[in-house]
Amino acid sequence: MTRLIVLTAAAICVSVAAYAASEALTSDEQEVILIKVAPEELAECEATLREVGQMPAVTDSGSPMLIDRTDDLPSVACEA
Repeated sequence: MTRLIVLTAAAICVSVAAYAASEALTSDEQEVILIKVAPEELAECEATLREVGQMPAVTDSGSPMLIDRTDDLPSVACEA
């Protein structure tokens, strides 16, 4: 019985330490990808980004994402 309690306590400590480590390594800073275009192409670039932003999120295989994970994705902006 004592062994079970010790193993349970050790498992809890390991899981808490793993969670704390993952939180420490995760940055809350939003990544922004800049697309540099010529000034005359800026409006077209922004229109294309609006169109893409309205499309549903899909996985790499093309199937729709069942859980909305778009908050994790970087934001994209056009820059002249």
